[in-house]
Amino acid sequence: MTSETQTSSSEELIATIDARELHGIRWGMMRQMFPKFVEEVELGRYLRELLTSGHYGAVRVEPHRDSGGQLSTHTFDVYRLGQG
Repeated sequence: MTSETQTSSSEELIATIDARELHGIRWGMMRQMFPKFVEEVELGRYLRELLTSGHYGAVRVEPHRDSGGQLSTHTFDVYRLGQG
């Protein structure tokens, strides 16, 4: 049995992000040597840009769940939190 992620009616899925595909900084060898660190920094940069754009006041991020119920280590769902 797999557990489903519960989202409230005041949340909206706005993006599914693969952190491996984010390239805001030229990392060179760092990406190959420390991939998880680079993905974490890139995801943080993405979220900061999203929030400073003024379109979203608050977001929630959680690991993406594949069709088999497994949580991803590099793909994340981003939800807009309601103004509620």
